[in-house]
Amino acid sequence: MPLIDDEGNLFGVINVIDALVILFVLAVVAAGAAFLLQPADSGPDLSSTHVTLDLGTQPDYLVAEINEGDTYSPDTNTQLTITDVHLTPSGEGTRVIVRAELQGPMEDESIVYADAPPRLGRTLDIETSRYVVSGQIREIGDSETLAGDTATVVLRDTMLASDAREVAVGDTIRVAGRTVATINDVAAYATDNGVERVVFVEATLQTHHEQGQPQFGGNPLRRGQVVPLSTGDYTYNGRVERVGSGFERGSADVLLETVVDSETANRMAEGDVTTVAGHRTAEIESVTTYATQNPDRQRVFVGVSLRTLGYGEREQFGSTPIQRGNTISLEAESYQLSSSIERVGAVEPRGTSTTRTVVLRMSEVREQFAESIEPGMTEQANGQRIAIINHVAVEPSLIIATGDNGSVNVVEHPINRDVTITAQLRVRETTSGIRFKGQSIQQQSQVVIDLGTITIEATVVSA
Repeated sequence: MPLIDDEGNLFGVINVIDALVILFVLAVVAAGAAFLLQPADSGPDLSSTHVTLDLGTQPDYLVAEINEGDTYSPDTNTQLTITDVHLTPSGEGTRVIVRAELQGPMEDESIVYADAPPRLGRTLDIETSRYVVSGQIREIGDSETLAGDTATVVLRDTMLASDAREVAVGDTIRVAGRTVATINDVAAYATDNGVERVVFVEATLQTHHEQGQPQFGGNPLRRGQVVPLSTGDYTYNGRVERVGSGFERGSADVLLETVVDSETANRMAEGDVTTVAGHRTAEIESVTTYATQNPDRQRVFVGVSLRTLGYGEREQFGSTPIQRGNTISLEAESYQLSSSIERVGAVEPRGTSTTRTVVLRMSEVREQFAESIEPGMTEQANGQRIAIINHVAVEPSLIIATGDNGSVNVVEHPINRDVTITAQLRVRETTSGIRFKGQSIQQQSQVVIDLGTITIEATVVSA
């Protein structure tokens, strides 16, 4: 059979024109099927990396909206996803540090996010339906979480007394529902300013690490840094004194010496306990008072057992190292005392207590005053006799007078008298000499003796 017959049919069945039409339709169908069945274009291959972003200080209402899982796509091929959030309080709000995953295409062995590689210091925006923020890249790596940790620190702040009483062990500082710090221990001390207190806090801080260093508040945690901790009752701006461990409590015996008004001196007693903001700081072990030339003022020697902090080179009472000459402040129920440290490691004056007979002299005193000094008169202190007058010699003071004829004569003063006193004093013998009322005495030294009705100030002639 011919391929095409006389009537133009293909194999005698179908017209050649119709066959061509059918073949064209089949070709179109096949091409369409091939187009529909080929794999869809999925775009460029995407890779990811993680960065730490410092969003700076943000207001509390915005901080509450920032959470893990928030996403932002600056274009069709890149996306940012927050994977971890770290919050720390600051003076003007809350410091926000986040860890974020960046997705983008690879170019030249580096991911491209929003048309550029993620480099340190680059600023990235985050825009969601609830907030818009931006932050600088601080670190680049593989971890999806911030390298979190805790750090124990010792902090110091000077606070108003009313606020100091609010700081307590167990206080937690929370920001946007997250605990950022816990107070483990508190020690408070008086200051020269009666309305202020020095408050030491041992706290555990929630930190994160960058370049191997613990960070808090967006800064490396180091000595001298100010850490603001705020609760509903107080704000504590603590300066870092120590990083890595807390403060060790200790005790130290000291002897204090100062001059106070007589009313304060009379209030002091052995066994007094001094407290600051509810925290015990010291206990009075001994009190010795002596009269001064001013009847309204007394010299006091106070032996004290101090509660100290021992994290520096030497023990501290508040901010003051325990060493001779330094001044500390104590606050008891009925008095305040600010005094220099006379001795460390003991609550009694140096030396051995004994009696010593001395000769004293007073020159050019009024006759009536001189005649009022009598043998047997004593000075008492703390229930103990510390001075007794054994002998008194009064003689007129001598003056140089010029006669009418121009002669120069030595004559007796009509009113003034010189007084020589022999007295027995309660003294302490030390390796450096004799001390009376805590003061060193030798020839030409001045001593003050309160005899009850009168007070004398005399020069030591012999001791």
